[in-house]
Amino acid sequence: MGSQPTNSGTARQRFEAVALPHLDAVYTAALRLARNPDDAKDLLQDTILRAYRSFHQFAPDTNCRAWLLTILYNNFRNHVRHSTLHPMLALTDEPSDGTETGFVPEGKSYNPEEIIAQRWIGRHLATAINALPIEFREPMLLVDVQDLSYPEVAHVLKIPLGTVKSRVSRARSLLRASLRGAVFPPGKTGT
Repeated sequence: MGSQPTNSGTARQRFEAVALPHLDAVYTAALRLARNPDDAKDLLQDTILRAYRSFHQFAPDTNCRAWLLTILYNNFRNHVRHSTLHPMLALTDEPSDGTETGFVPEGKSYNPEEIIAQRWIGRHLATAINALPIEFREPMLLVDVQDLSYPEVAHVLKIPLGTVKSRVSRARSLLRASLRGAVFPPGKTGT
């Protein structure tokens, strides 16, 4: 008779299979919250440790990424409350298209004008998102970047579903207005 994996081995394997594939998404959110790679790594490590310890509470067949992001946001709030991190959510201006290394991802252009235009738009987009009030920025990023559903965002941020919908809508409107001002100088209009 072959040896069966122990319960702790099975739990660890299940955690690795279900939770760890979301590590990049959770780190990205942690980096946006902390704005500092070292703080983001600490926040990520604490989040994964807490998730592992309470993995028995995770309901199978639910969105593990949303569950992990809930833990992340709770950790972030606790860290901010204890003044170890600053309450900011920001995007980076760093170019991420790989062109500085000579690698151009599939679907990207080699055309220098297009690369410069994409970077210009990316910088203006990041600036416009960072200028949004945090109460609008958080739900919009969770919906539009992390691809969470409105109910999942309501759970992560611990706010009513209607508030999530309203804040995402308001954030998108503010973002459109801000970008319209960046793309079309005063006196010119875009349709």
